[in-house]
Amino acid sequence: MVGFSFICWHFQANIKQVSANRQQSINTTLQVYPDQLKINGDQYQLIGKDLATGQQVQVYGYIKTRQEQRHLSQLQLCSTWKIKGKIEPISIATNVNQFNARQFAWSRHIYNQITIDRIQNISVLNESSSQVLINWCHEIRSSLIHYFGTMPPMLRLYCNSLIIGNSDAEFSTVMVGVKQLGLIHLFCISGMHVVLFVEVLKKLLIYCRLNKETINWILIITLPAYLIIGGGSASLIRATLMTELALIGQINFLKLQRLDIWSLSLLGGLMYQPLVLLTLGGQLSYLLALMLQFLPHNGNQLVNAVLLNLIGLPSILNYIFEWHCLSLFTSYLMIPFFSTIIFPTILISSLVYRWLPISGQLVNQGLEMFQALIDFVSRLPGMIHFGRPDVLGAWLLFCLTLFVFLQPQSNKRWLVLIGSYCMIFVLIHFPLDGEVTFFDIGQGDSFLIREPFNRRVTLIDTGGQLQFPKPKWAQQTVTSDRAMKTSVNYLKSRGISQVNTLNLSHQDADHIGFSSAILMNMRVKQITFPKGMEQQTNFKRKVLPLALKQHTRLVPVTNETSVPDLPLQIMHPFKAGHGANEDSVVLAGKFAGITFLFMGDLDRAGERAIISKYPDLSVDVLKLGHHGSKTASDPAFIRQVKPQLAIISAGRMNRYGHPNQETLTTLKKEQIRSMSTQQFGMISYQYDLFKHYHFVTKLKGSELTWMLQH
Repeated sequence: MVGFSFICWHFQANIKQVSANRQQSINTTLQVYPDQLKINGDQYQLIGKDLATGQQVQVYGYIKTRQEQRHLSQLQLCSTWKIKGKIEPISIATNVNQFNARQFAWSRHIYNQITIDRIQNISVLNESSSQVLINWCHEIRSSLIHYFGTMPPMLRLYCNSLIIGNSDAEFSTVMVGVKQLGLIHLFCISGMHVVLFVEVLKKLLIYCRLNKETINWILIITLPAYLIIGGGSASLIRATLMTELALIGQINFLKLQRLDIWSLSLLGGLMYQPLVLLTLGGQLSYLLALMLQFLPHNGNQLVNAVLLNLIGLPSILNYIFEWHCLSLFTSYLMIPFFSTIIFPTILISSLVYRWLPISGQLVNQGLEMFQALIDFVSRLPGMIHFGRPDVLGAWLLFCLTLFVFLQPQSNKRWLVLIGSYCMIFVLIHFPLDGEVTFFDIGQGDSFLIREPFNRRVTLIDTGGQLQFPKPKWAQQTVTSDRAMKTSVNYLKSRGISQVNTLNLSHQDADHIGFSSAILMNMRVKQITFPKGMEQQTNFKRKVLPLALKQHTRLVPVTNETSVPDLPLQIMHPFKAGHGANEDSVVLAGKFAGITFLFMGDLDRAGERAIISKYPDLSVDVLKLGHHGSKTASDPAFIRQVKPQLAIISAGRMNRYGHPNQETLTTLKKEQIRSMSTQQFGMISYQYDLFKHYHFVTKLKGSELTWMLQH
């Protein structure tokens, strides 16, 4: 413990020393492994080693020509890149319960990211003798990635994930059913794969008439190479360490029991990755490997499978927020099926595909049928949108599960565990507080209004990203939107799977662009939008198909429209329009005595029309129109509504210069305090049944000052 404490202290000190605290220009040379380079249309990313500092960095860049894309995609040797770009800190989570990319990068010893402006030169790496084996392993992995890329789509995905641990962006979109059923661990190279790899290699070496001691030494030497070729995930590191220790024990260097082997593997894993237990993969890998030591080998295998699934459930809910009941039984059925059929079939197919492509086509068809079956099962009833337990709740569930694990035949222990889950479920789904939350969605708008007990859940806009026309070669094969990481993720963490009303203020992409993410992941009862917008292409393409699919009620509105189940008053538009900025829906609502006004992208003329129609209008909190642009926030309008607080929703370092200095000057002149999602991330007004309220922000305000324009 003393030694590990020193390692943790040194790790933290090293992070502070090497992490950038702002963006700055850089000219440097990177060492790049070919298997670390990933290309998606006109974008690429990689993990490289900065030869000037010796530190690993996350690297991003844009491809300017088709020839450059082809050249990068053909790299299969370790290389050095002379680059010019900008170095900055790893991005942080700016919304509550958002994936912490910085912590994940730190767990892999990556502390900075570089955006490349120009690649000056790429040359083959001059290898030192100490690096030859490592480089060779990375080049083998790169060659396998390229080889698997020639295979049919489903076979390619399975070969990449099961043989070399290369889960590309396409994997997450295709394997939706796998993730929902909690089978993702079968596709992450871990203990099962290492055991199968060792068994196959053992049989080959026995066939070569080598003795046991020689075979063990070959395996001990070979496994670190497989660790690199397999991608080096936390679960693979744990499985490799445990296998190495078991093999060393067989050579009689050490007399190690199974629990000793697990303990030493944990110590080794923590020494290499001190943050490994702060990741879901690390928690599940080490926890399940430990629990396997205590399961009775002659016990009921179904009961054992259920216990193993339950022991990891608190961690799963803490990171994923939902769980499918059928995962208990699908894991029980799929683990032997994978080890005896799927994995051997994939291995054999990968070996013979070059000479017998027809076999790959047949296996691909079988995998497509298998995947269709998994997707079908995942859509069956049983998905529980549990939400995220707080820290104490998660620990309580974990300890009670251990309590059951020690004596699974005790009905009282099961009742206590089930009762605790039910209690925490009720507390998450029927909270005593309400909120008005402004998501940090980037350059766009997305707001949540949630009333106590989750009586009504209202979303105002979804955010979005402008898409510019690109040539075919530059189009991304797989895209992901920010809503999945922010608003959708947050809603799921609060146990919310249904939205009563989704209000779309107008048709701009930065307000409705992520509608598909909301409609695909949430049940939306009704959608309101400015009257006339239903005729626009954006609405017909992004909203209408998914809305019709789930039978969502569509309500075009003006200020005279009364919408049931909407806790807001519609104050604009006054007539039908085209869904443009000047037609923005303006909404007002009062929560715990505080009045809010949401302006959409309404321009100054519209603001003057509102105060003319509602001369007594005053508010406490004003969401500024058009992200703080000077085209909105008319001084006369601000002077009349006289808010105590102005909220600005805008992206950092955006191309439009939002918020505009003229708007900020108007606020300052009227002595109105302002808060921006640029500076504070997610901003949340929280209140209770007794009208007590307070504002909470994800960031303190000083973390990203170098990214602010003012």
